[in-house]
Amino acid sequence: MDARQDTTKAYLQSLAVLTIAVFTAIALASPSFLSFNNLRSMGFQFPEFGLLALAVLPTMITGGIDLSVVSVANLASIIAAVILRAGPEVAWLAVPAALAVGLACGAFNGFLVAYLRLPPILATLGTMQLFGGIGIIITQGPAITGLPSWYTAYGSWSIGGYVPLPLAIFTVVALLLAFILRRTGMGIHARLYGSNQVAARFAGIREKRLIVRVYALAGLIAAIAGLVVLARVNSANADYGSSYLLLVILINILGGVNPAGGFGTVSGVVMAVVCLQFISSGLNILAFSAFTRDLFFGGLLVLVMSVRALTGSFSFGTLFRRKASTP
Repeated sequence: MDARQDTTKAYLQSLAVLTIAVFTAIALASPSFLSFNNLRSMGFQFPEFGLLALAVLPTMITGGIDLSVVSVANLASIIAAVILRAGPEVAWLAVPAALAVGLACGAFNGFLVAYLRLPPILATLGTMQLFGGIGIIITQGPAITGLPSWYTAYGSWSIGGYVPLPLAIFTVVALLLAFILRRTGMGIHARLYGSNQVAARFAGIREKRLIVRVYALAGLIAAIAGLVVLARVNSANADYGSSYLLLVILINILGGVNPAGGFGTVSGVVMAVVCLQFISSGLNILAFSAFTRDLFFGGLLVLVMSVRALTGSFSFGTLFRRKASTP
């Protein structure tokens, strides 16, 4: 086991200890935190931003980032809602259409990054506004409601009465993404490309194709998040989850993902999701406002990134680096 693996293992162990410590502290401060209803409620809540965090993970491994995942999720949910309201004869197209929209949006992001050589942070910042604007044009402002009851029932359905369906979906997506990143050529190439772009090119990796596929995967996972949100809240809105982007980035940074590329694990992201859900629930129980939670999460993001920068874990300059032309 090399030095990086040792460091990774130590970091994940520390994150696990932090998660357990947060859970224990909140449980002692408020016994109601351990109630079945509260734990079940968390099982319905965190898969939304958890899926969005998983969507961003592969793009950060390549040294990029996708700031448009929330907008992609909202646009996918809007498309699904429009089809669901069109009538039962076409309702079966809602999920495939939403997933296709996610793939298309992600592939477009990848095209901007791979072929037009735009910095990922700027490309996806632009498409975040673009996809959000398309969603507003479709909805004309108000949320789309009046969805079929059979679809919205999935948002509150539990497997065996204990495991919320959104949690099951999050688990399946996390396992599949872990397999893709660790056991497939795409995942291995993404890590190599994020670690050293020049070496990856000399190794024969098809850079442009890889980037498009990675961002398309991010869009697909974001669309799944949109479908989960649609079922849970029984409506589609172009600006739903506006505060999720900060949380999604914080989750990846706290989960040990390197913004400079080359490293990141699904297990780390999952632990970070659970840890921040515990913190969010604790703040709710202690009657802190949503604005206070945003302040807390923003400060935590700055703190974690500052500590990692001071310890040499990554360089901020790589976030805005324009990729060199392929020889």
